[in-house]
This record gives sequence, C-alpha cells and structure tokens, in this order.
Amino acid sequence: MKGLRGNMRLIGALILCLFVFVGGWFGYTTWTQGSRWAMSSRNTRLTSARNSVVMGSITDRDGYALAWTDADGVRRYSGDNSIRLSVSQTVGDTMSMSGTGVQTFFASTLVGMSGSIIDRTWQWLNGETTRGDDIQLTIDARLSSVVAQNFPAGCEGAVVVINYKTGEILAMVSMPEYDPADIGAPVADTAYFNRCLQGQYTPGSTFKIVTLASALENLPGALNHVFTCSGSHEFGNGVVTCLSGTKAHGQLDLKGAFTQSCNVAFATLSYELGQNALLRTAEAFGFNDDVTFSDVMLYASSFPDDIGSVSELAWSGVGQGRVLATPLHMAMIAGGVANGGVVMEPKLIRQVTGGSTGLPRLRVTPGVYRRIMSASTAVIVGEYMRGAVEYGTGTRAAIPGYVVCGKTGSAEVSDDKSVDTNAWFVGYLQDDRYPYAVSVVLERAGSGGNLAATLAAKALSEAIELVG
Repeated sequence: MKGLRGNMRLIGALILCLFVFVGGWFGYTTWTQGSRWAMSSRNTRLTSARNSVVMGSITDRDGYALAWTDADGVRRYSGDNSIRLSVSQTVGDTMSMSGTGVQTFFASTLVGMSGSIIDRTWQWLNGETTRGDDIQLTIDARLSSVVAQNFPAGCEGAVVVINYKTGEILAMVSMPEYDPADIGAPVADTAYFNRCLQGQYTPGSTFKIVTLASALENLPGALNHVFTCSGSHEFGNGVVTCLSGTKAHGQLDLKGAFTQSCNVAFATLSYELGQNALLRTAEAFGFNDDVTFSDVMLYASSFPDDIGSVSELAWSGVGQGRVLATPLHMAMIAGGVANGGVVMEPKLIRQVTGGSTGLPRLRVTPGVYRRIMSASTAVIVGEYMRGAVEYGTGTRAAIPGYVVCGKTGSAEVSDDKSVDTNAWFVGYLQDDRYPYAVSVVLERAGSGGNLAATLAAKALSEAIELVG
C-alpha cells in the first residue's frame, strides 16, 4: 500500500511538472510569436474579417498608392506595371501566395483587428462600414521600379537598399516577380519567394568583411600580416584557390588581400583564427540568430558550429561551404560598418493610420539590432571597403562625386564548378546626407565585380536622386 501511495505521488509530481513545462512553453511562445499567430493567414478570424471589412490601403513612403480597396470591394493595385511588379513580394496579395508580403504579415492591421477602440467607436457612431488601418511603407516605389528595370535580362536575384542610420528599407526587389492583380496567371516557380528575406545564399567573398573584423579583433599584429599567394594553397586535405587557381596575387598586406579579394590570404586568416573565434564573430554579426523583427520575417543566416576539417574551416573564412546569408542581412552588415559598428533593426512600416479617423497610430522608431564590431574596427573595415571600390575588385560600383565602400563576391554554388557563380556586391555610401547601404545578389551571373557592382552603383545613385 505504501508503495502504491509512493507511486501515485511520483505520478502526480510528474504530471505537475508536465503542466508547468507546457504552461511555461505556451507563455514563452505566446510572448515571442503571438503577433505572428495573430497575423497568420491561417487565422480564421482574419478570413472572416476580410469578408466583412474594407481592407486598409498600402502606400509607399511618399504616399503613392500600392494597394487599396475600391467602392465595389475589389482589391486594386498600382496601374504602373513596373512599380506593381517590382514591389509584388513586398506588398504581397490577399491570397497569401507571398508569405512574407505586407498583406499577409500585417493582415490583422489591414482588416482593423489591431486597431484602437477609438477607431471602432468612431465607425459605429457614424454608421460607417468597418474599415481597416492604412499602412505607409518605408519603400520608395520609384526606386524599386528603377532597380527592377535595371536587372540583367532573365537574371534571378535580389537587391536591397536600406538607410543604415534608421534601418528603413528603401527598396526590396526580388526576381522573378509576379502580378498580384492577376494571381491566376502562370508564374515562375519561385516568383512568390522573396529572395531579399528568404534567400539563403552562399555569400562568397562578401563574408570576408566578417573574417577581416574577426582578425582585427582577435589576432595580435593582424594589420602587419603579409601573405604570399601563388594562386592556391593546401589546407588539410583540401586546396583553396584564387579565381580557380589561374591568378597568383603574389605578396600582399592585409588591405591588399581584402581589396584584391585573395582567397588564400583569407583562408589563412580563418585557419589562424580557428573555429571558435570565427564562429564567435559570425554570431556577433547576426549569423545563427533566428530573430523576430517587428516589421519583416527575415530568414536566418548561418555559420556552421561543427566544422569538421581544416579544409572546411579555410573555405568558411572566404564565405564558402555551409555559410549562408540573406541579402537583407548582408545589407545590414554593410550598413553596420558605415554606422560605426552598430546595425539598426530593419524597418518596413513607416506609419499606420486609423482607417476612418485618419489619425496616425504608429510611426517608425529607429531601434538598434546589435553592435557587430567596435567603432575602431569599423573604421579600418570601412577604409578597406573604400579601397575595394576605388582600386580593387569593385571599381564598377563607383559613383562620380561620392565615396562608395563595398565588397564583391563570386560564390561557388557547385562542387565541380559546372554552374556559374552567384555574383554579389554589398556596400554603402560614405555620406551623412545619404546614409544608404546596398546588397545585390545575381544568381549564376559570374564575378561580383561586373553586373552586381554595376547594379549596386545604379541603385545607390538612384536612391540619392529619388529618396534624397
């Protein structure tokens, strides 16, 4: 009998622990993911609200209408084909085909579920049809359109332009695009996929920004390091090559290794740093951080925490192997260098206005995401990025009359090199009047110093002209 009572107490204690665990998990998940649940397109309350509420409008930062509901209850989109298509994954659609679009991610706001009691009372007292809140984006529609028009023909990829002082996303163009006004039309397989937020790409040599910062902060005497590049070098059971081993850089100092994008030099730095130091720096930069931002659903960039060989460690330091990054994250990193080592939280919503009252309920408030390096390290990295554009691999990103700092990348995407490399460029304007950073990735477009750098220059120059 005593044994039975003991077993019952044990079972009771286990059940209690289970309830505490489940309750704690539910509370934590509600706290961190509750807003996502509320805004989910699978929320049946949203479906019901869409059928009985006039959805709010979506405009760009200058008030240009991107999506609205007409008097007949039909959802309409910009009549400018280029603008409508260029912002398609950003604005999204009412069928939630683009899972990261504003019309999905902020559906509860657009149907008034997150509106204030004042808005609802106003509508009730005036006998008005219930109307959702209006959203003004940080996006510039004209800039998005110009970026899309300058994409190389038939090329897939992404371009992001941000304000690195405020975190505002000024352009977020993903190719291929789709037409939210004709949701039944045939589209490319990945047209609904927002590569800016969801594309997890091998970053190639753009990751050398991270490796450089790690070396400066962890290797004594890194600034005096001299490398000898013969075009290739053995690391463990593998060989790291520069431009497929066809070009030897010869003797280089640290700045020369960065501006000329020497793989052998940066693989050497990675080897000297070791896995722990490089992983620590990568995570300080935001890799492996599954963060929930208020305005965007950004997929996580990743750096392996279980590197199994010297060869993999060497290649990881030049942004190859299992290293992955999203275009928005790389724009944030470039902006962090420009901003003294501080990365701002990305912002897509400039203002939310009560649908019936017209009163602003929410305005963009800049917030710090994290410090990724010391201010002194940021100065050196920025100086090297400036050199890469002025006389290194990124000269095609230069803009006459302005200082552009950046880094090219040519990311291998096949083991046997049978597929052309993805072309990368990340960088920023060193100008307090125009604090803009850019990230460009063009799939299978070859060297980052060609088409990607050219498109980056166009995006930044148009941002100066159009956003001001």
